[in-house]
Amino acid sequence: SNRLKTTKYTALSFLPKNLFEQFHRLANVYFVFIALLNFVPAVNAFQPELALAPVLFILAVTAIKDLWEDYSRYLSDKEINHTECLVYSR
Repeated sequence: SNRLKTTKYTALSFLPKNLFEQFHRLANVYFVFIALLNFVPAVNAFQPELALAPVLFILAVTAIKDLWEDYSRYLSDKEINHTECLVYSR
């Protein structure tokens, strides 16, 4: 087949691949570490659930953005793959 595929994810691979990519950013790892550190009673500065909220929000917004971009690529690929073209034949 001569199909074009530029999408990064499938329905099954979205969550693992996306989290893997997001945790390659050192800032995300740092903020998750700080949020998890708040669950240690001797170290916690404020409510642990409150510390986890901003990190989860950023991860969720980034995941939604990546999902939207990948879906746009999927629609573009679908449109291109269904375009008629001329084939050279001797």
